[in-house]
This record gives sequence, C-alpha cells and structure tokens, in this order.
Amino acid sequence: MTEKTYHALLIEDNPADARLIREYLHMTDSVQFTLDHADRLASGLRQLAAQPADVVLLDLSLPDSHGWDTFSQVQQH
Repeated sequence: MTEKTYHALLIEDNPADARLIREYLHMTDSVQFTLDHADRLASGLRQLAAQPADVVLLDLSLPDSHGWDTFSQVQQH
C-alpha cells in the first residue's frame, strides 16, 4: 500500500523554530510530508497561489502580518 505524501507549507520567520518544525515532521513514521518554507506571509501566499498545500503551519506573529489577519489571509487562499 502506498502512503500518501502531504504537501505542507510552513510560514515562520524564526529560522530556529522553522528548523525544529522541519525536524519533527521528518521524524514521524506514520505520515510523509514534503515541506516548503516561507519567512513572510506575502511569500507564503505566493507559494500557495503557485502550489496549494494540504496543510499550512502558520506563525501568527510575522513581520508583515499579525494575529487573526494572518490566519484570515491564508484562509482566503
């Protein structure tokens, strides 16, 4: 049986946090992920427009967006 590989987009401006999340996702045996990363909301939205993701991991405090507005903009895509 072939396992589905999920495409995840991580929108996180802190390099250490992004690295930690990437490591955790690659440690799991039950689910396979491909992971793209953006460090700003604007670049993450461009990536979503080019290639939709199965899951978005989202920092709600980014240099170019904060809080609920960040979530709302991603949800619109």
